[in-house]
Amino acid sequence: MIAIFIITGLVAAFSLYDYFSSKSWQQVTSSDRNAIVFENRNHEYGAYQIRTDYNKRLIWIVLAVTLLIGAAFTTYKIVQGIEEPIKEEASVDLTAFAPDAEEEEEIVEPLDQEIPPAQQTFQFIAPVIDNDATEEEVQIPDPTVAVSTETQEGNDAFGEVVKDEGEPTQTEKPKEPEVFEYVEEFAEFPGGPAALKKYLGENIIYPPTAVELGVQGTVYVRFIVSERGNISNVRVTKGIPDCDECSEEAIRVFKSMPDWRPAKNNGKNVNSYFNSKVTFKTQ
Repeated sequence: MIAIFIITGLVAAFSLYDYFSSKSWQQVTSSDRNAIVFENRNHEYGAYQIRTDYNKRLIWIVLAVTLLIGAAFTTYKIVQGIEEPIKEEASVDLTAFAPDAEEEEEIVEPLDQEIPPAQQTFQFIAPVIDNDATEEEVQIPDPTVAVSTETQEGNDAFGEVVKDEGEPTQTEKPKEPEVFEYVEEFAEFPGGPAALKKYLGENIIYPPTAVELGVQGTVYVRFIVSERGNISNVRVTKGIPDCDECSEEAIRVFKSMPDWRPAKNNGKNVNSYFNSKVTFKTQ
């Protein structure tokens, strides 16, 4: 387009130069030359009209072409300045993270291991017999036996036998299952991180209101993957300001996921926390 303007400018400059130098005798369109050549001749003759009107017509043509090119260039710039349709895109970061500690060194803590309850043990201690102890002989005097012909009522020396039932047992409340923050093997979406990224990319819907307002940002999500693999307690730890719809959309998609492969400690499935984030941005 710029080259066309340059060429048009050169042609216009050449035409103007030719027009203003038409007084030269060598120029065919010179007015002095035409006056002498066509003296005492019919000025209505075609050759005379063509020579006298040539420069004027050339200038009008150059101006018209310049205006057309300028109009086309202006229209092109206006059309080019119109913004292209906004493309909706939601990128997903699948790495586990600590939402409240940005760019901090990772602190590795020892795994929480269940300590089995102590079992009560019994040790039998045989009684010790002191062979050196002095034995005292206890002599029991012979009781005097009295013979009588009277019958006496006996005395019931023992009362009713009471059975000791012991203290009543207390029922312990069932303990809630423990949820681990750090595990040996993290929970995983079926098919791995690539499958999770594909699932989120196909199911996340960018809220129309956020697209219209140009709202962008990252939603941080935290949830529990049970020992059976199902997802629960999905919540947003940090959302996008003025875009509750983005947080609701992230929660909706994570709740709709199929069962995961649960985390493991010592080869055993355990409940665990999982952190992820979804980035909403327009291009």
